[in-house]
Amino acid sequence: MQERISNCLHQIIAESAGTRGEGAYLLDVKVKGKGSGRKIEILMDADSGIRIHQCAWFGRRIREMIENDDELQELIGENFDLMVSSPGLGEPIIIPRQYIRHIGKLLSVRYTDLAGVQDELRGHLHEVSLFEESRPWIVIVPEKGKKRASQPAAASILLYLDQVICAVPEAEL
Repeated sequence: MQERISNCLHQIIAESAGTRGEGAYLLDVKVKGKGSGRKIEILMDADSGIRIHQCAWFGRRIREMIENDDELQELIGENFDLMVSSPGLGEPIIIPRQYIRHIGKLLSVRYTDLAGVQDELRGHLHEVSLFEESRPWIVIVPEKGKKRASQPAAASILLYLDQVICAVPEAEL
């Protein structure tokens, strides 16, 4: 069922050029519960951050698609809750494309170094390259005075995305 809803969403996204939904992309779909208590949670984002009116627009399109698809409505049921939202602050980055919107922002990154040892780093995302033929990468500038002893003394640290275990945007105070 989640795959079927994801396919519907990809179709809506593809048809959203020139509309309020333009530029948005799908992160995750979760279907919870059974029968009349079913809840569909959809997580979306955009390169410049998704806006609430875009979430509402997608919610309306998705509901219309479900209500007009007899097979899908039979799977889901007539009474369901639908929630379309964006990832909140403190939520981990799910797909590489999300790094683009976090350039310049503070991230907490858990990664595996070249020796295979897990380490943590907190700093500002300085650069992102998702289109390298060999390996996509990010560059983090560590917070001043907060580097751990195991981190290199370099001004910036290049991490390939296959080294990153978890990256979480953080609030700056």
